[in-house]
Amino acid sequence: MSFGSSVTEMRALHISLRLYFALAFPFLLLASGARLLLSEPFLKIEYQRPGFPADAYGFTLEDRLAYGPYAVNFLFSGESLDELASLRLPAEKCWTPTIGEDGCALFGERELRHMADVKATTRAAFGLAALCALIGFGAASASWRGDRLRSEIVAGLRLGCRLTLWSVACLAVLSLAAWDRAFEAFHALFFAAGSWRFPFTDSLIRLYPERLFLDAALLIALFASSCALATLFMLGRRGANWKPWRALLP
Repeated sequence: MSFGSSVTEMRALHISLRLYFALAFPFLLLASGARLLLSEPFLKIEYQRPGFPADAYGFTLEDRLAYGPYAVNFLFSGESLDELASLRLPAEKCWTPTIGEDGCALFGERELRHMADVKATTRAAFGLAALCALIGFGAASASWRGDRLRSEIVAGLRLGCRLTLWSVACLAVLSLAAWDRAFEAFHALFFAAGSWRFPFTDSLIRLYPERLFLDAALLIALFASSCALATLFMLGRRGANWKPWRALLP
């Protein structure tokens, strides 16, 4: 191998490292924030906070606390769709023409199909996040090989933090100025047209109103921004000689 080709390959490696961390870090921050909020504790906090919209079709706070976690837990469990389909509502809580002696299904067929789509999308997104984290950890652990590699990783993280802050700022302005359009664009990106629209009487809307998604989006933005700022602060203190494993030591 000639000296010139070796230099070119090393330069390509340095650029790749910087770009990888610059792009992967914002994605990991957003995915981490989303995972924290796709949880039963977040639902409980939202349902009980002052100002959260009540259900106009009869779900009480106790009903939401009881039924709300089912769909969220389904996303990260090994449960089949049949288990979600077996859940029932008492007759007085139903707004469907098919009400039997034992009430009605908590989720209708269209809602179940949408939950299956959400689960597939969620698993793909968090699977990709886990892969990105493993690759990043491996690259950071190998950065002892040279100061230049460490410098490229640090530069990539700094760029990723700035990209996170700019992206969050732009998305926050867009969401607050035109939340309905942003909400529709997000769903149109991941789900088939019309598959995610439901009547207000359906359980998915009654349990997870649009306000829940707006609050989640704002909290994810706050989480990602805070982590990006904290990372910038730590990198500024550690400088180019930063060694990732030292953060794990007492």
